[in-house]
Amino acid sequence: MLSQAKLHQLESAPSNVKSNWLTTVQTRPIRSGSVSSDDEPAESIIHHHDTESIVAPARSSVFEYGTGTTTVLSHRDFSSATTRHASQAMSIISKRDFSFSSSSYASELYDTQAIWKHGADYEGFSFELDSHMQRAIDRYARVCGKPLDFARSVTSKEFLAMVTNERLRYMPEKGSRLDKTLKKAEAFAKKFDKIMTAIKMIDVSTYDSSALVLSSCKTLLGFAGKYSFAVERFFMVLDDAMATVVKMVDKLEASHASHRVTSIFQSSLAMIVDIVVDITASFGTHRPGGSEKTIVAQFESRFEIIILRLTQLKAEFHMCHLNHWLECHGSVDSLLIILRGFGDFGLDSCPPAYISILMKVCLSLHKSHSEHSETLTWFRFLWNSIEKHRHNHEIISSEQWFEVYQEYLIILGVHEQHTERLHLAESFRAVILADFGATHAYYIRASIEFAKILEIDTVRYVEAVSIYEELCQFDIHCCDEGDSIIALLEIAKYRLSVLFESHCDLGHRAETLLIDSFVSLKWELSYSHEKVLVALTRIVDYHRKQKRRESVSVAIKVIEEYIVGLLVEERNEIVLFDIARSLAKMYRELSSVEFGIKFIQTLKEEVLMGEKSKVEGFCGFGHEDRLAHLDRRCFIFIHAFEQLLCGYERENMLDIIIRDVYTETCLYEAWSVSVRTSSRPIHMRLAAGARLIAFLELKGRQTEVRKLRTDMWEMFKGFCSTSVSSESLWQLFELTLSNVNKKIVHIDILERLVEVSLQVYKAKDFKVSLQLLKWSQVYFRQLTKTKHSHVVKLAFKISESFSRRHTHDHDHVILELQQISSEILVEVLKVGRLDIDFGTIPFDQLNVIIRLLGERKNFSMLERILQYLWDTRMSRNWSGAATVATGRRLCEVKFAAGHQSAAMSLIESICYNLRDVYGSLHHLTVDCETLRASFHNTCGNHKAARDIHVHLLEQIGNMDSDAISGRDDLAELVTDQAKRLKWAHHSHQSKAGEDDKDESFYLSILRNAQSSVGGHHRVESASFGDALKLDGEKMETKWKHPENWSLPVREVL
Repeated sequence: MLSQAKLHQLESAPSNVKSNWLTTVQTRPIRSGSVSSDDEPAESIIHHHDTESIVAPARSSVFEYGTGTTTVLSHRDFSSATTRHASQAMSIISKRDFSFSSSSYASELYDTQAIWKHGADYEGFSFELDSHMQRAIDRYARVCGKPLDFARSVTSKEFLAMVTNERLRYMPEKGSRLDKTLKKAEAFAKKFDKIMTAIKMIDVSTYDSSALVLSSCKTLLGFAGKYSFAVERFFMVLDDAMATVVKMVDKLEASHASHRVTSIFQSSLAMIVDIVVDITASFGTHRPGGSEKTIVAQFESRFEIIILRLTQLKAEFHMCHLNHWLECHGSVDSLLIILRGFGDFGLDSCPPAYISILMKVCLSLHKSHSEHSETLTWFRFLWNSIEKHRHNHEIISSEQWFEVYQEYLIILGVHEQHTERLHLAESFRAVILADFGATHAYYIRASIEFAKILEIDTVRYVEAVSIYEELCQFDIHCCDEGDSIIALLEIAKYRLSVLFESHCDLGHRAETLLIDSFVSLKWELSYSHEKVLVALTRIVDYHRKQKRRESVSVAIKVIEEYIVGLLVEERNEIVLFDIARSLAKMYRELSSVEFGIKFIQTLKEEVLMGEKSKVEGFCGFGHEDRLAHLDRRCFIFIHAFEQLLCGYERENMLDIIIRDVYTETCLYEAWSVSVRTSSRPIHMRLAAGARLIAFLELKGRQTEVRKLRTDMWEMFKGFCSTSVSSESLWQLFELTLSNVNKKIVHIDILERLVEVSLQVYKAKDFKVSLQLLKWSQVYFRQLTKTKHSHVVKLAFKISESFSRRHTHDHDHVILELQQISSEILVEVLKVGRLDIDFGTIPFDQLNVIIRLLGERKNFSMLERILQYLWDTRMSRNWSGAATVATGRRLCEVKFAAGHQSAAMSLIESICYNLRDVYGSLHHLTVDCETLRASFHNTCGNHKAARDIHVHLLEQIGNMDSDAISGRDDLAELVTDQAKRLKWAHHSHQSKAGEDDKDESFYLSILRNAQSSVGGHHRVESASFGDALKLDGEKMETKWKHPENWSLPVREVL
């Protein structure tokens, strides 16, 4: 509906009519003559009436003053007004209350200004189509005095059939008014059917609106005979309105369903319902003989508002479509297709509620399709919309506004709209100045953008210089956004320097500006800060473009100074690596890679050697005052920079460099500890240095290698005695360095080490010899399996040399030497075949081997050695005691190894032969018999052990006088055997063992032994008497591991 203010703008309406166009939409009847028209209505053919004809009034007449009830504009005056804005359209409303202003939602439905009033938070108004239909039906009933009776089941198909029947019935001539009317009615029906089908697709409730509209149209078509001109005009404008809705329907998809889309289509349908129902009522109540131009003027003025509202709804629908694309994250290609399908947007600007959607759409277009003409068109539309509505609604933030502005500038540049671009930048800067003031960051940004455009202007570039210089003098203390403004000012300085460089008349000012900016940033920020690096890059770029040798020298000097300052300050390895890449690129751009390599190598030597080198920077730049602040932590940068300059860039380069620097640092630390700690074994100290040398050689750092080798050689010479051959010592030193990284060292290093160790031993430097022997022990373990025979010879060699006793102050050192040599021999004998002639080994040395194997409980190795000696006893010149001692020890080893049967068999054989050779009471025989009894007791066969002791005591009791008198050990022997007998007898009885002899038997055995010994020897010991009692002291006779496994023989085998 039109407001009172808008209606006053219609100059053609007389004053007595304007007051009637109020929101109540009620008018008073005014008498007038007939409305003139150029077209006379044709003869009626549908419901034909001959009651009256229309008389054309004078063309100057504007209003009809008849007896009718409606105030209207003439058709001619209305036609001349159709090109005006909707606010200037006349609304011709019947006094029979064809008004909707009493309903708030209806008012919003027809309010052509509502779309511009809503802000970004607008979500659409709620709309109920069924209630709206009912109100239209009620209006009809009030106007016509009877209810609106319509067929609720009528369809578009039936309506088309009716139109077809009318055509067949009347057969209108081509181009006649009836022909045009029927064609428009048919076109309307098809469009309406298409609209209803699409609306149902998105599940919008239409209720009976379709039947109501079609039934009313059927009624209107029935008036074609009486009001042919009015009916023709009605269906013509109705078809135009439906065409706007069809444009929305063509883009509608089922996935577009939303509250706002539903409201759009229901609103469109509601306006069609209103106009059709109200105009049907107008036809039905029109006075007979009245001019049909009255009705035409009525519905055409209303259709003008309806079409405008439909155009607005179509624009809203397009925006909903774009919002759906945004929510679904569609591709930009699909967005272009959508935009091209829109055609004319219909509005001169975007409604405020949808500007945010339009902004997102335009920014999406800019990212990848800035060259398309659609992008420029929509950006222009967006910018005009923002400019129009920016002050009325909070539709966009200042930052978003600025972002759109910058992107719009880019789009204009892409499409070479330079004049428009310059005008936009200039006007935008003025707007920002007015809104925010000259101290705001937005104004600085706008000034920079404007100056950037001025730069490319061959005439106005001087204005850009003025703008930049003004910004460079900006006082940041007068504003709150210090950080952001500093960044903008840096951009201004850079742009100014570039501008200076690009114009010969300003070039002399560029270098000074760049240097000042670089120096100030170094003081304010860290060397590794991105802004400092950018400032350095600008300086290098400037000098590179000068293409003069002097300029290159100055650039290199600045880079060298920057590198030293960076290494003093920065420790983050990732930052250092990234900066090294940037600086290497600068050297390549300056074609001065060789100078960069020379500089970084010199700097590396200074860090390594800890002293100032003779070579200074490329331009004589000295940095000795900062050398004290450099250490190995800067090696990540040094290695990365050197390798990048040499073209060694590769994948995972930083990880490799970090690993190398870490490895080098650890190796240097280990070497440093070795130099300081002289108490550490010499082989560990040499190994630390040798590992470092191997690493440095791998990296090709020969200077460090030579210095390190010299230091290591001096340390090694100082460790060894001066009496050692220098040649042997040097060979050992070289072999140590060459074998440090080998998994298995070469046999030569062990031979040389044994040789030097023995030389030092002969020089009586026993402590040094002991360290060398411990060192050789490591290599003995490594080479035993691969070089067994050779290693065994060396082991016997050192064992033989160290086995001799010496009376010296360092006896404990000699004993340790002998122990280690014996351990080495034992270790090498564990591996390989026993094809060694143990008969050639000195007994003391062989006994040491046996003792060590026993201590380590290496019974398998010990059994192999003793078995070998036992099997070869016939070829040895051994005494009987040595043979028996070897056999006894072999039996014990077999028993300890779990070979009880073999041990028992061997000991029985030995006892048998000893009894046969020496007799039952020989000390060798008694020892072996006692050992055999201990084996039986250990195995739980106490009866067999008891029988052995009984046999020995019986033999003592049966000795003749001469034999007894020659034995001083009989009393001790009797006591020992008696105790063992009682323990075996008691153990047997405790296990409920059977015994065919009673206690009197054992008492007689003990008495006989006592009387035999007592009759020839004076025995006064109380323990002797107690031992011969059956309930006296007992002695456990179980075999136990001997503490010393060596052969208990004193003689030399």
